[in-house]
Amino acid sequence: MAKSTIFAIFMIVFVLGMVTKETKGQEMCRDLLMRAKNCDDSTCATLCKQKWKGNGSCFPNVYRKSCLCTFPCKT
Repeated sequence: MAKSTIFAIFMIVFVLGMVTKETKGQEMCRDLLMRAKNCDDSTCATLCKQKWKGNGSCFPNVYRKSCLCTFPCKT
């Protein structure tokens, strides 16, 4: 009984440590796509997903809408 309790506590601490290691320090990177033409929401999202497995959205820039892609940085 005592061995199984100690083992269970050890496994919980181990799993929590692994989860913390995975999420700690993960930064998000950004890149602008479709600079030469006006942004289309569906095209922007598709390009970002294909290129970086990220999320893309259009935002108003000075003269036109630009595509901003946000994705997890590679370490």
